[in-house]
Amino acid sequence: MAMRITTKMMQNTSLNNLNTNKALQEKLTTQLSTMKKITRPSDDPVIAIRSLKLNASLNKIDQYYEKNSEDAESWLQLTESAIETSVKILTNMRTYVVQGAQGSLTADDRKAIVENLSNFQKEIYATGNADSAGRSIFTGYRTDVPLTFKEDKEERYSIIEQRNTTCMDMTTFVRTGELATINEGNFNAADKTTTEYQVDSYQIPRIRLAYEDVDFNQDMDQNRANVSVSYIENGVEKTLTVTDFYASASDEAYEAALGDDNADSIVYIAETGELLLGKNVHEELSALPLDAEIRLGYDKTTWQEGDLDPIHYFYTKRYDELRKDPVTGDYPKVLEYNPEKLTNPEENAAKQIIEYDIGSNQSIRVNTTADEVFTHDIGRDVDEVLAMLDKYASLEETYNTVEGMIKSEKYEGEDLEKLKTEKAALDKSMTMVKNKLQKRCEALMTEFDGYIDQAKMAQTNVGSRESRLLLIQNRLGSQQTNFQELVSENEDADVTELAIQLSSVELTYEAALSSISYVMQTSLLDFI
Repeated sequence: MAMRITTKMMQNTSLNNLNTNKALQEKLTTQLSTMKKITRPSDDPVIAIRSLKLNASLNKIDQYYEKNSEDAESWLQLTESAIETSVKILTNMRTYVVQGAQGSLTADDRKAIVENLSNFQKEIYATGNADSAGRSIFTGYRTDVPLTFKEDKEERYSIIEQRNTTCMDMTTFVRTGELATINEGNFNAADKTTTEYQVDSYQIPRIRLAYEDVDFNQDMDQNRANVSVSYIENGVEKTLTVTDFYASASDEAYEAALGDDNADSIVYIAETGELLLGKNVHEELSALPLDAEIRLGYDKTTWQEGDLDPIHYFYTKRYDELRKDPVTGDYPKVLEYNPEKLTNPEENAAKQIIEYDIGSNQSIRVNTTADEVFTHDIGRDVDEVLAMLDKYASLEETYNTVEGMIKSEKYEGEDLEKLKTEKAALDKSMTMVKNKLQKRCEALMTEFDGYIDQAKMAQTNVGSRESRLLLIQNRLGSQQTNFQELVSENEDADVTELAIQLSSVELTYEAALSSISYVMQTSLLDFI
């Protein structure tokens, strides 16, 4: 049976064909304008799934290459620059220490050394406050806290320094009596007269704390410092008694650690931050294994601008003075830092290392901690040199005063003899203090070589990390290019092919319109 094809059927078929052609034309136009093979997952599920996987991998590489590695590079470059500056400062400091060891210094020479060493002492620790985008780069995880105090302040810190037997050394004490305070008004006072036979020097074992001027408490009508000394042997902690406390570095303070009568003494001097050790105490500590832990505990409340913040170095408790209970003296809020140091005193146990992820299962350390470059000993060594230069200057000034008094011929008899005695004592004192200064500066040359080597080692480590980072960046750059090509091959349309197809579809569409318009002009009447 023949099927009758009506005009309506022809119209519907023609419209369907035109719509199909138009949809294809629209699809090709969209692909040409977006230059992508698909605009929605349903266009081609295989391409869509592959695109998700490739773009996820590319996004990770972009994060590692364009963000993480660039941040790491910036941090390392700033660290290297700061350490390089520190090396230059330490080298300059060593130069002035070398000058301090010379025996022919004039008053102007000493003044210049004091001024320059003081400036470099401030600058070395200020360099440690370097930051990267507001984050302090030498303070471990505490990137919001600078290395040093930015201003003077009063706040109580309880500190425990964990050291070993290498913390002990020898200090030279020169007994000068009251020689440095002699003037025209008191030269003949009985308590001011010191003969050259009374002037002498002694070697005293000591431990130098990281800070000076620790807190004093009123105890039994005596000012006593909160300083404790203990050591750990075979897991057992033994506490030693700090027997004497002195505010200033007087002859009396040093003599309290001399002789057999003071063999069991430990003398703390606030002005210098020294613990002077009696003979028996020194022998007891020296007998310990080299790696035995010695703990030095104390409180310190008065801080000056430029002081190293102890929270970056030691186990520390910080007390909120504003919330202290005035009746009980209790502190409702106490901040504790580095408690892990007490339970695991290994050198790197509490190391606050910051690492950046710069690849899949790959990271790189970006930070250098303060203890690797900026040690307390740098500033404390400079303090010693400055104190010795100041001591010598005081004696020299007094010597010139006494010599001028003798040459004035205003004095005779017993007064003149006292002046000559004091001049001889001053001359001997100056010789001994100068000898002490020279020997200490000679020893400090080696110490500063060590500080410079330590800083250079830290700089070398940073350079090694930068080199490794550069290799990783090169690899990430290659990976990024490869994945970009894969994404492009998967998603990007062939423009030439699309243009040809679109032209063909457009011609077909135009031809179809022309044909349909011609066929649709006929009707049933044309066949009657």
